[in-house]
Amino acid sequence: MANVFTLDALREEVEKEYAPIVLVLPDGKEVQLRNLVRLPKKERAVALEYLKQINELESNSAEGVDTLVDVSVKLLALVSDDGRALAKELGDDLSLVTKLLNVWMDGSQPGEAKSSPA
Repeated sequence: MANVFTLDALREEVEKEYAPIVLVLPDGKEVQLRNLVRLPKKERAVALEYLKQINELESNSAEGVDTLVDVSVKLLALVSDDGRALAKELGDDLSLVTKLLNVWMDGSQPGEAKSSPA
């Protein structure tokens, strides 16, 4: 017997698996951070470039730390549905930016493969 799926059911499953992270700002506004795999192709390419820059940065100098914060805020703003508001709230707080970036990256990891019944 064949497995039958509906496109709507698959979409619902994808929505659950790759749901955005919702961040509540101090003014009560909710900002959604979209999962990397849910970004449109062009935005995903830019996000991957930012991630590459972050991974290559030397953060043992003041300039490196400043660049790390700048690129991280750009990445978070890109994946956000209100990047301007998010960037304003984050400012240049290295610890806050790093923490949110880690939360987003953890949430953007693909789920583990489900084991087969066999």
